[in-house]
Amino acid sequence: MRSLIATVVFNTLIAGFLTALGFGGGFAINLVFSQCVGLSILALIQLVLWLPLNGALRGVGVGGAVVAGALAGGVLGRLLTGIGASPDGSHETQALLIGLVFGTIAAGFFWLRQRNAQLESDLRARELARLEAEKQSLAAQLRMLQAQIEPHFLFNSLANVAALIEADPKLAGRLLDALIRYLRSSLARTRAEGGTLGDEVALLTAYLDVLGIRMGERLAYAFEIAPDLLAEAFPPMLLQPLVENAIRHGLEPKVAGGKITVSACRQGHRLRISVADDGLGFAAAPGEGVGVANIRARLAALYGASASLELSPGVDAGVTATMSLPLGVPA
Repeated sequence: MRSLIATVVFNTLIAGFLTALGFGGGFAINLVFSQCVGLSILALIQLVLWLPLNGALRGVGVGGAVVAGALAGGVLGRLLTGIGASPDGSHETQALLIGLVFGTIAAGFFWLRQRNAQLESDLRARELARLEAEKQSLAAQLRMLQAQIEPHFLFNSLANVAALIEADPKLAGRLLDALIRYLRSSLARTRAEGGTLGDEVALLTAYLDVLGIRMGERLAYAFEIAPDLLAEAFPPMLLQPLVENAIRHGLEPKVAGGKITVSACRQGHRLRISVADDGLGFAAAPGEGVGVANIRARLAALYGASASLELSPGVDAGVTATMSLPLGVPA
């Protein structure tokens, strides 16, 4: 439709130009001939471009469309105006030459536009292929980073089950049930393409249940998360390494144990999540460790510079890990 409108306007300008030069039988006659020639050329060029021709064949086809369109348009113009052929053929020759000149200009315009459209289409296709390759690479990177989460608690839990089978079979059964629930939740999360904060909380609950049986009264935990936030998109296995670090470096070495609090709140268009413990703090475990580096790498891969993870000393004791990421971004 845009090509048709542009051609009609272009043909009208040609008619005015020919009339100003004193050619033809007035503006109305020139307008009919211009439209007939121009629209005929347009129709034949579009036909050639539609055909599965490449390279030189398409160029030859466009050139032939210009000549054929000019001839056919001239015949159609005479039929519509009732103007017969001139005795010496001069009018027909002039009409053909003008049709060829302006038809060549129009053909060049449509050719370049079609070529630009093809180049843009090829560029989009290459860009989509590049983005798909980056997506696949990112997915592989995330799977690799997820697989780096230390499974020491799993081996410790299995060792505890083996030790409790004879000493306290009932407690061993509870620990094994909790471990099965955790493994089921963990496998579901790591295999999922996305997930919600509620899914992560369910995984953490199963994880802390396992550790709660192992550590007994030395471990207490609480979740302070508004129910409406549980449906927000959240990447899998981001919180567990923070909780694991808090227990491994803060609470397990502490004779009295302690408490872990996982809290989340909305700050504008961002989600702020904190994992706080009242354990031994930074003095017991200098540096950030592999788990924190893992999370930072995953946040950078998923959100770029729009997500962050900060560690700070707790209010009274321990460490607080605070994660900030944009809301509404698919996990």
